[in-house]
Amino acid sequence: MEGLFDFLEAEDIERACFYHLVPSGRAGAIADEDLTHAQSRDAIETILAKTKYFKEHGRKTDILTVDNHVDGIYLYLKLLEEDPGRAAKVWKLLTWNGGGLYSSGVGIGCIDFHGKVHPDQFWWHCGLGDVRKRPFSEIWTDTKDPLMRGLKNRRGYIKGRCRLCRFFDGCGGSLRVRADLYYGDPWAPDPACYLTDEEIGLDEDKQEELRRTGEVFELPKAK
Repeated sequence: MEGLFDFLEAEDIERACFYHLVPSGRAGAIADEDLTHAQSRDAIETILAKTKYFKEHGRKTDILTVDNHVDGIYLYLKLLEEDPGRAAKVWKLLTWNGGGLYSSGVGIGCIDFHGKVHPDQFWWHCGLGDVRKRPFSEIWTDTKDPLMRGLKNRRGYIKGRCRLCRFFDGCGGSLRVRADLYYGDPWAPDPACYLTDEEIGLDEDKQEELRRTGEVFELPKAK
């Protein structure tokens, strides 16, 4: 990661985008090689530190992380310790226009090269319709499809630790397709969430509630 940022600086790259792994398509074959939660946190720490360095030295490189809304919450928590005033502004941005609640299936979609519509670019195993046979506007607003109905009303469907997370308004349960691919349930917790139970406010009472309602999902074990 350090070497990659050195390359960005040396070549004067204007924009770099870091994706968390989504085990869809060919990436499913390497899902076991995904980062642990600890490794993800280390990577984000490096990205944040290097981005701050670029900013302080007047560089214009845009640095983005993608498909894990938890990154925004992690940044918010760091700012809450360092600069509460700025943290409040960041939280306002994270929750603006519905935050992560209005991503896949609402504000983000995908039309593949066959004309098939998907909730996002990773959800190719789920087709919602064909724009050659039906207008996109009709497909996108049709909540008779159970997945689309749930994506447009996540609060009523999300299960497990995501449902009780104190940052749900900002994260929205993160990437639903990753939960679908990992657990076979699009409403299960996002297995790539690297925040601890303590950080998300999942105390013993809430954990007991999840046990009582059968919403305990085993998170990926550290490798």
